[in-house]
Amino acid sequence: MEITFSNTAKHNQDHFDFIANRANRYVHGSKYMYSDEDYLQIIRKSIPNRLESSDYKDSPLTKEETMAFNEALERQIEYWLSLRVHIPIKEGTDTVTYKGETIELDIRPIDINDNDKALRDLLRLHDIIRECLEEDKPLCLSIYEEE
Repeated sequence: MEITFSNTAKHNQDHFDFIANRANRYVHGSKYMYSDEDYLQIIRKSIPNRLESSDYKDSPLTKEETMAFNEALERQIEYWLSLRVHIPIKEGTDTVTYKGETIELDIRPIDINDNDKALRDLLRLHDIIRECLEEDKPLCLSIYEEE
């Protein structure tokens, strides 16, 4: 299974054309990644009716669904942030900003903050959602089995 969130329809264009356009932003998980189960839990909590049909691509969420999903996403982000141990800036960190605070995420495979890689993706998704809401465009959701 792969779950993708994007700020525009992704699957109706060539993959390389999509990623070449800097305005197109997306995050995704797959059966080989850690994030799918996190995304599924957040979807179940905020927009459970989106899991009723099992396979679709580029389904736009309503503004209400996007806002409900964003609230659940923020709760997950803030929970994981509360568990983090502060680390100084060093090699292997990725700096992100969340609600005006700069956070150094340690995305190396094994370190103190195990959720940092997933947290980076959730923060990236949070930025995409904020952009969609500000520009009054839908957040697109795809849930499908990988080929």
